[in-house]
Amino acid sequence: MSADPGPLLPVPGERGLASYDVTVLARHIMAAWDGFLVVARELAASGGLDRPSRLEGWSARDVCVHLGSWPDSPALARLLNEARAAAADPGLGDGTPTFDQDGHNAALLGKHGDASDTEVLDALLAARESAVDLLDAPDLPALALVPTRSMLGPLPLLGHVAAASYELAVHALDLAPAGAPAPEPRLLHSGVGALVDVTGALCARAGKDITAAVLTPAGGWAFGSSGRDWTTLELGDDVAAAHLDWPAIEAEPATVLDVSAGRVPAPALLLRRELRTHDVPGLLRLASVLQQVPGVPGSGAMAVATRYLSGVGRLVRLIPGF
Repeated sequence: MSADPGPLLPVPGERGLASYDVTVLARHIMAAWDGFLVVARELAASGGLDRPSRLEGWSARDVCVHLGSWPDSPALARLLNEARAAAADPGLGDGTPTFDQDGHNAALLGKHGDASDTEVLDALLAARESAVDLLDAPDLPALALVPTRSMLGPLPLLGHVAAASYELAVHALDLAPAGAPAPEPRLLHSGVGALVDVTGALCARAGKDITAAVLTPAGGWAFGSSGRDWTTLELGDDVAAAHLDWPAIEAEPATVLDVSAGRVPAPALLLRRELRTHDVPGLLRLASVLQQVPGVPGSGAMAVATRYLSGVGRLVRLIPGF
């Protein structure tokens, strides 16, 4: 990428990752699922599913259970049904743009919290296969950009499926106290991409023109919103922060994910330069937009993730010189 490339501009109708070629996007989605399955299987093999996770009150088993697909709650079925109904009648669901993810998770744990190790791993594999089936669905081209309910409000179907990569990456890190292995880099990279894409979606929902990036040693991701459209760009490892004229945060992928999900405090990382900021005025503008986005719930991993960038301006003022 050349120096000072200017803002990222979406084409009319573009919807971030949901507008990607399905084959390309599938690689990121499957990398996330396969990476999480590696973590879960190794943890189960060591007898660690009943150990505490990083989430207060949740065991490693609880974390895995709520990510699985169960016969009474098949993964992605709700999203596909909503998308198909909305495609047939675009007015459907206008009055209920959000989904009660916390209530859904509580119901799953109430029914399956005592599932065996084998049942938990089978449910995770079933969830992965549900993603494969959706990506292979013959009507996906007609449904990919159709809005579906999320805890953050409407997200396009395919972008919603990709957003799971963020949750998988954060929860893989949550399993470390139970003895889980470090997540594979490709899982963390896909998780950062999902975070950036949803942030772009929220900026587009506000109708703002903004470009911003998350930079990592592997390259990272950037988004550009304009009007109601946004584009999401995967960056190569040859992209240096000094060559970008964009607001950005820079850190290791795990650091970005941990801070975004509220797992670790950002100020100390900023002071130690483990988390860096670029173009603070631009980040402040992004913060002001995200703080005004309607429909962002006050809890939940994805909500906290998108709120992280909205807090950057407050945090950087803690650094001497700002």
